Amino acid sequence: MKKLAIQFIVFAGSFFLIWMGLAQLPWTKWLHAQNFSAKRQKAMSDVFIKAYGLKNRSISDEEVKTIIDTIKQRICISNKIDTATIHIYIYQNPEINAYSLPGGNIMVNTALIAQCNNPEMLAGVIAHEIGHIESGHIKKRMVKEIALSVAMLFGGDNLGIIKTVLKELSSGKFDRTQETEADTKAVHYLATAGVNPLPMADFFDKLHRLRGDTPEIMEWISTHPNSIERANLIRKLSSKQYYSAIISDSSWHRLQAASININP
Repeated sequence: MKKLAIQFIVFAGSFFLIWMGLAQLPWTKWLHAQNFSAKRQKAMSDVFIKAYGLKNRSISDEEVKTIIDTIKQRICISNKIDTATIHIYIYQNPEINAYSLPGGNIMVNTALIAQCNNPEMLAGVIAHEIGHIESGHIKKRMVKEIALSVAMLFGGDNLGIIKTVLKELSSGKFDRTQETEADTKAVHYLATAGVNPLPMADFFDKLHRLRGDTPEIMEWISTHPNSIERANLIRKLSSKQYYSAIISDSSWHRLQAASININP
């Protein structure tokens, strides 16, 4: 009974936060793509980050944040991407998932980190999401999909629409062209940063093998189809050159320990 009461409070709090947040945003004006400014994207994204944080514990360990920032810095600086425009958040969550929000925000679940065999795999995922951001895919998807979800929300469909709204945000439902563009950019970003892109292809292969084992939690697989084709594309685009480790072995072990909730 106590557990049910806590779950109800969390759900009610989530609903209230999202409803109040969305109610204060000028959706009619915002849903014109040409007016979807960086400031407005950030405000929209902040609403959902707060809601996601109500149900998922954010990894706030400063050492872990520094390690993630090191990966981001290596990719962004080498490719002349303003590091201040990319924000990466790590959440304790059993879904193998990573996705982008407006305002340059990238959400990575610990389950995804736990499935990475090495830091270059994780770097590939992050580079891929940065590719979506830099290509403007996020704004296009948000205008199209979130507008529909918000319309349903205010139409009074049912409380379950909150789950739909959040799922749309985390779905990463980009079309084939956008996925190919993000993958291509990711390979370029990694190679320019001197990071081996091939582990990114290995990661897609691994997710493809796991697809049938855990159908309900493999969000990143189900929403990023054609894993084998994409792995082959990455290998085709990759060139032979000198690559160096993106972070140290000790940093990687520390990050993985945090991702499976073990105190190192």
